[in-house]
Amino acid sequence: MSKYVYGIDVGGTSIKIGLFDMKSMEMINDFEVETPKYNHKETIFETIYQSITNNNMELNISLDDVLGIGIDVPCPVKKGFVIKCVNLDLNDTDLISSMKKYLPNHIELVAANDATIAAFGENASLNKPYDNAVLITLGTGVGGGVILDGVIVEGATGLGGEIGHIKVYDEEEKICGCGSKGCLEQICGTAGILNYTKTLLLDNISILNKDHLSVKAIFDAAKLGDDVALKTVHRVAKYIGIAASMLSIINEPDVFIIGGGVSKSGDFLLDLIQKYYKENARFTTGEIPFKLAVTGNQAGIIGSAMLVRSVIENK
Repeated sequence: MSKYVYGIDVGGTSIKIGLFDMKSMEMINDFEVETPKYNHKETIFETIYQSITNNNMELNISLDDVLGIGIDVPCPVKKGFVIKCVNLDLNDTDLISSMKKYLPNHIELVAANDATIAAFGENASLNKPYDNAVLITLGTGVGGGVILDGVIVEGATGLGGEIGHIKVYDEEEKICGCGSKGCLEQICGTAGILNYTKTLLLDNISILNKDHLSVKAIFDAAKLGDDVALKTVHRVAKYIGIAASMLSIINEPDVFIIGGGVSKSGDFLLDLIQKYYKENARFTTGEIPFKLAVTGNQAGIIGSAMLVRSVIENK
């Protein structure tokens, strides 16, 4: 009889759910449901339970054969507990206890931050997973996760791996969402990339259309040799390389994994990041390789499912 685990990726607008075969980790199916708009401390867990129940009925799977459920949320998590969550009403919430009341006792539960879960899933999805890995995700913001000796680094309160808020430069006057200035996210997040490019377009000729500007358009133009786009992309790569060099001295990972929407530009961006990284790295850390993420939008559900399976197997 097959046994299963679920991976749950809770976002501000939708909840992604994936069912996996426990042995092979092959994904049986995946789907999305809308994130409830109110009373998240109750409704999110009710929605997850009902969604799992409905999916099991459709696939003729008994809840008795579901051995674990992994959940990730977009806020710091420490041992399954959320102190503060900006995007959802989950302040001071024990995610494990909140979910457990809907489930039989045999089901193992784990919960973690979405970026650290993505790091775990990305590393575990490599042909040969590493013991030590750092994931840097580039999208609307800049996120990250750190794996040391095969274990997710949460930190004292769950803030471990908030790579986007490493201070990398001094010339920024605007306040970051975290309350500081000069954060990596302010350069390499979507707003930072667009704003810098718009400033360059005021005084420079470019194939870019300032009225229809997007991150993808900027990276595509850079690949074609556009000077404005190249300046922006080099700036992004430079500061990711600087931030990675700081992390390498502290953690010395076996690999850096670059994920998120911006990573779709592929080896073009990766090669530039590696160039600037090598310029700033010290000692033997300059030899640490960079790889592109492979799980895409499914990083959360894959990582959550893999994490709960590892907990089950190590009991």
